[in-house]
Amino acid sequence: MKSKLLTPLLATLVLLCGCGTGSTSLPAFLKDDTVRLEMDGVKVFSYNEALCQLSYNEQRREFRALTDTMLDYFVLTLDAIPASVGEKTVANILWSVPGGESSRNRITLEAKRIEGDLIWLCDDGRHTAAVVKVLK
Repeated sequence: MKSKLLTPLLATLVLLCGCGTGSTSLPAFLKDDTVRLEMDGVKVFSYNEALCQLSYNEQRREFRALTDTMLDYFVLTLDAIPASVGEKTVANILWSVPGGESSRNRITLEAKRIEGDLIWLCDDGRHTAAVVKVLK
């Protein structure tokens, strides 16, 4: 009787343990120049010029992207703005989720690509990725 109960329980535990968080596909991420935030391989915000706004505060090194309704957004604050590919910086990120907001703090991000005013940032595990635009 015990083995009949343990077998489904063990199978469930194996499945749950095998389902880790996703990660961003770096080649696909680097090809797309859309301002966006990806968490665990999922786009949680993607900028659309017709429906969204961007802002950048140079003094605070803070990037904001939000819908015109201000219901969906992300805010990314960096310790330093990377000037070249390979530079790392520490970030705090806040983004909207259904019914509230979520955050990740003190995440080390690396500049994977810099082109014009766009910066592609990603952590080593590819769980946190963002494309931001430096507005001057």
